[in-house]
Amino acid sequence: MSFHWLVLLAAIAVEILATAALKSVVAEPWLITALPLVLIGLSFALLSVALRVIPMAVAYAVWEGLGIVGIAAAGHLLFGEHLTPERLVALAAIIAGIVLIERGVGHGVEEGKQGRLA
Repeated sequence: MSFHWLVLLAAIAVEILATAALKSVVAEPWLITALPLVLIGLSFALLSVALRVIPMAVAYAVWEGLGIVGIAAAGHLLFGEHLTPERLVALAAIIAGIVLIERGVGHGVEEGKQGRLA
């Protein structure tokens, strides 16, 4: 896995932390606003690094799609939110969409090499 894919995965992890922080930070009022904003800013900065090599459609689909799946998992594990069978099917559909978008990127030799997950 290339450096830029690892950076994209880091951006996703930070995005999940930022969203979880929106729900969990209750200590100080300024933290409720500041911590998630700093984290989402870091996530966007990491995404911008990944976009230097990974095609935009793929990077954004992976960032948002895996972010949604990760947030659903975090909600279930940290906050007891239910993952019903319907929600699990929807999350699987998101992952399938990411794979389809990734597989459809690039028609030339160079683009095809850049956009592949594996």
